[in-house]
Amino acid sequence: MNRIGRKMAIVAMTTLIGIGLLGTAAFAAFAPTVTGLASASTIQAPKPDRLKAILDALVARGVITQQQADAILAALKEERHDDGDLAKRVFSNLLEQSAAYLEMQPAALKAKLPGTSLAAIADDTRGKSAEGLVAYLTDAVNRAIAQALADGKITQEQADRLTAAAPEHIAKFVRHTWPEHKPRLAHPTIAAFIGDAVTATREYLGIPREELMSALRSGKTLGQIADGTAGKSRDGLIAAITSATNTRIDTAQQAGKLTVEQATQLKAKVSEAVAKIVDRSWPIKSR
Repeated sequence: MNRIGRKMAIVAMTTLIGIGLLGTAAFAAFAPTVTGLASASTIQAPKPDRLKAILDALVARGVITQQQADAILAALKEERHDDGDLAKRVFSNLLEQSAAYLEMQPAALKAKLPGTSLAAIADDTRGKSAEGLVAYLTDAVNRAIAQALADGKITQEQADRLTAAAPEHIAKFVRHTWPEHKPRLAHPTIAAFIGDAVTATREYLGIPREELMSALRSGKTLGQIADGTAGKSRDGLIAAITSATNTRIDTAQQAGKLTVEQATQLKAKVSEAVAKIVDRSWPIKSR
C-alpha cells in the first residue's frame, strides 16, 4: 500500500472509531527512544488487541468488510513503522549533539554522566548552560526534520508533529539523571581484599624485600619474622593487615560493589583468614 493509500485508510479508521484514537497512536510513534527515558506519559498508543477488537466489531455489524479491516491494520502498522524509524533518525544522536555543544568528545561525556544529568554538566561547563544545550538540541532536531521534509522522507503533517513533540522530549533528555553503574562482586572473597600479604608485611616491618624473601625461603612464617624484628610482633602484623583489609572492604561497600550484608560477612572472617596467612609456611623455591 502506497503512502496515499495508507493515509486514506487511516482517515477512514479515524472516522469510524473517533478522531482521538488514531491521532494519539500516530503521535506516540514519534516519542524519542532515549536510554533512561520513557515516552511521554501523556502519549498513549492503543493496544493492537484493542484496535483489532474494535475493527472486528465493526466487521460483525457490517460497517466495514474484513478486507477493509485488514487494510486498516496493515496501513497503521506500516505508518507506525515509518514514524518509528523517523523518530530514531531524528532523536538518536542527541547525546552526540550534546557533546558537540559542550565541546567534548562523546566518550568523555558518557564517562561523566553516571549519577548526574546533561543539564548539570552544562551548567558546570564554562560558557555553557542547560538552557543553551536545550536550544542547541532543539535547533539540531528542527534542522533534521526540515531536511527530512525537503528530501520527501516525511509529510508536512509528520514534520509538524515531530516539531511539536521535540521541545518536551529534549527537555526531559537534558534533565534526566543517568543511573550510576556500580557493578557488584557476585562472589567476593577475603583473599581478594587481603591482597599481597608479603608486601603488607614488608611495609609493616620496614625491611627490604630481599631480606623478607630470604627469611621466608628459610622456612619461617610471616609471624615468626615479625616476632624476630625489633619493635614488631606477629599480633601487630595481623592487626595491620586486618585493618587494611577492612578498609578495602568498607571502600568497596561505599562504592556500591558490596552490599552491607556482604561487607559484614567478609569482615567477620578477616582476622581468622589473616592469621592463617601469617602463620603458614611459604613454599618458596630458591633460585
